[in-house]
Amino acid sequence: MKFDFEALIIGGGPAGLSAALALGRMSRTALVCDDSRPRNAASSHLNNFPTRDGIHPAEWRKLVRKDLEKYNTISFFEGSVLSVEKSGPGFAAKLSSDKTFYFKKVILAYGVEDEHLPIPGYKELWGKSIFHCPYCHGFEVKGSKIGLIGNGDMLMYMLPLIFDLASDLIVFTNGKAELQEEQKDLLKKKKIRLIEEKITGFIYEGEKLKAVTFENEETIEREALYALPSFPFKLKSKIGEELGCEKDKFGFYKVGEKGKTSVDGVYACGDNASGAHSVLLAAASGGMAGAGIVHELLSEKLFE
Repeated sequence: MKFDFEALIIGGGPAGLSAALALGRMSRTALVCDDSRPRNAASSHLNNFPTRDGIHPAEWRKLVRKDLEKYNTISFFEGSVLSVEKSGPGFAAKLSSDKTFYFKKVILAYGVEDEHLPIPGYKELWGKSIFHCPYCHGFEVKGSKIGLIGNGDMLMYMLPLIFDLASDLIVFTNGKAELQEEQKDLLKKKKIRLIEEKITGFIYEGEKLKAVTFENEETIEREALYALPSFPFKLKSKIGEELGCEKDKFGFYKVGEKGKTSVDGVYACGDNASGAHSVLLAAASGGMAGAGIVHELLSEKLFE
């Protein structure tokens, strides 16, 4: 069977680009498909990445693409992958250009999609005054009046990280609190106010949050908010599921050490394969998945 490329990389973010770098370094052919829907599009900076702390996400991707230019085995397609099906010893992928290409291996690097709360102003403030990760956006708001939107055990898991950032922290459960009595007692002990009223909107100027409004018409001043994700996570594509890749209870693909999924020849990396979400960790897992694919390809070549 004739293959157009050895590997298909679905996703042009940190995970996909790092996987491409590993493949390029070992002279393997790969097609990176990027539909230009980066998760951090709303953010003006990415952080916690050595030598690139504070860089604009688009500029970071531009620099990685520049690095990849010297590897002539790596190609790019600006568009989406409509479907991937098993085809003989490999895979057939139909692209949004209506063309079909054949690959030996597949890397799922399309990440997850954040679901915005259906509250006026939430989407506009996302990545600017409303965040999901204190490692990515904590240092810049340290000492602020902060709100934490969440509920249940996940709220309590995140609480220590946000508590240390805030000069004044309020927990918003956006409805009835699903907390045990000892958890509520801890909030009282630490003087963390618990608000169970439904959030109706936000008062803000430009990208700056000023206050949160509620169903009971109360208005509470806040300078930043952290919102916990809904579970299970929503992946940006269903291609992995359509191929038969197993997922865990959080919605992530189950993978081995180097990103191998439950389907032979298919790897997953980045935010769709781990609950630890950052550019640095996504890039690291992409590099591992790329290395896993390289080892499979070269082992097959040696022993064919």
